[in-house]
Amino acid sequence: MTHKERMLAVLWDKHMPDKLPHGDVTVDPKIAQGVFGNTIPEEKGNFLVYWMTEPFSDRFFERHRKLREFLGFDFAHVFPREPLKKIGENEHGHPIIQDVWGGKVVAAPQSTEELEAPIPDITKASEYTFPDVSDFSFDNLERWTTQSDLFTVCQMDTGFFKIYLLVGFTNYMYYVYDHQDELKLLMEKLADLQIRIATEAVKRGADCIWLANDYAFNQATFIKPDLLWELDFQYEKKIVDAVHTLGVPCVLHTCGNQSEMLDSIVELGVDALHAIQPTAQNDIRAIKKRYGKNLSLIGNIDIAQLLPFGSPWEVDQAVKGLIRDIGSEGGYVLTTCNGIMEDVPVENAITMHLACEKYGHYPIQTG
Repeated sequence: MTHKERMLAVLWDKHMPDKLPHGDVTVDPKIAQGVFGNTIPEEKGNFLVYWMTEPFSDRFFERHRKLREFLGFDFAHVFPREPLKKIGENEHGHPIIQDVWGGKVVAAPQSTEELEAPIPDITKASEYTFPDVSDFSFDNLERWTTQSDLFTVCQMDTGFFKIYLLVGFTNYMYYVYDHQDELKLLMEKLADLQIRIATEAVKRGADCIWLANDYAFNQATFIKPDLLWELDFQYEKKIVDAVHTLGVPCVLHTCGNQSEMLDSIVELGVDALHAIQPTAQNDIRAIKKRYGKNLSLIGNIDIAQLLPFGSPWEVDQAVKGLIRDIGSEGGYVLTTCNGIMEDVPVENAITMHLACEKYGHYPIQTG
């Protein structure tokens, strides 16, 4: 099977293809440096900002295509690029950047500091102008769709997560109680924009739309589940339905404890759930048993303890156990719960994906 056939078998049909598909959202440059033995200028500074906002150079793209080939990935994960505009510098000489949403941040080499939210006054929400599809660039997406054979996933930050980035997290917590109408207006306009972005992404070759929405922490959701549906999910369902009319699957990424939201996630209609963070009380085996007929699962490899601090043997055995218990039933893509980060030893990153290649062939026999 091809990478695309393998991923679609899991996402659409919820069954086991010829072998278990695997990959990851991001792979820190440290892994590329360990694999290839050198570094390139594009991998210095804030890597995620580069990945999301800058046009890939030829050498950068080819390097990270080869990295995914080396690790055996079945998918590439990319964003509609959001070009940044430098509008000044702070007292330390770090650039002050404005994004397409109107937010202003200081971009230090390894971090960013928000200076101003795009919507500082919620009472003026109706006056806020959302960006247009033409404000985004799809050049990086097209590199993956035309110059690789990987299943190409296009991510959009959405829902609760995106709205609180527009108004500020603390403000959102207050607005839940006294400005619900304004929050709904923003979510309705956001959903409309994201349907148009998804349409353009699929037109440019995207094989899947990935909705990223971090509305929970390790113990529970930030707001009550019924409010989350009213202020968020009812609008996101429109996005999911629109994505399906485009003929591609839709995945929801969300960190934190999902125990109270799983029924709603199924009702939302997404084809798969990503993260399933093990340190946030998510029991992937129980989730698979209850929801596996309706929902494919992606993720669950721990990035808090296992990957950064475990031995290659421990990583190998954790992958083996997941494949035995979850992968053998189909409907599963093996990834970390949020990306391969800087603190992960190169040997553990390689071991994780090598183990999937070793144990993940159908019929699965892991001993």
